[in-house]
Amino acid sequence: MYRSIITLFISFSISLNVIGQDLNKCGLDNKPTLTKEESEFLNKYMYEKKKIDFDFTNKKVIFITGTSGQKLGTKSDYFKNIKAWNEKEEKIATWIVELNNEEKIKSGDYDLIITYWVKYFSKNKKRDIINTIKETS
Repeated sequence: MYRSIITLFISFSISLNVIGQDLNKCGLDNKPTLTKEESEFLNKYMYEKKKIDFDFTNKKVIFITGTSGQKLGTKSDYFKNIKAWNEKEEKIATWIVELNNEEKIKSGDYDLIITYWVKYFSKNKKRDIINTIKETS
């Protein structure tokens, strides 16, 4: 029993360390397309922390924050939040919203929206964000 607990603790510590190392290569720019390192990190993080099975490879992402998703965020800010909360061995409030083909075209070929610290995200808010992104592109 004692060995099982020690083994579990060591495995958990190694897992957190690997996630931390992967994070050092994430959020170094604010380009909308995820890098290989960012995609690999999010594939692992979202599955382990949120049970979201999604392939982030080469995805073009809109980052959204604020209680009702009213604020455009940045990739670097998103990963800074993950880093800060990871140091506390906690996870951030984050979710993904996939865009359909019509929304992808309207937004300028974005694949999805990643929300962080958003409590409520409506279809109307999604539409507004797509229109805002379209206007600023």
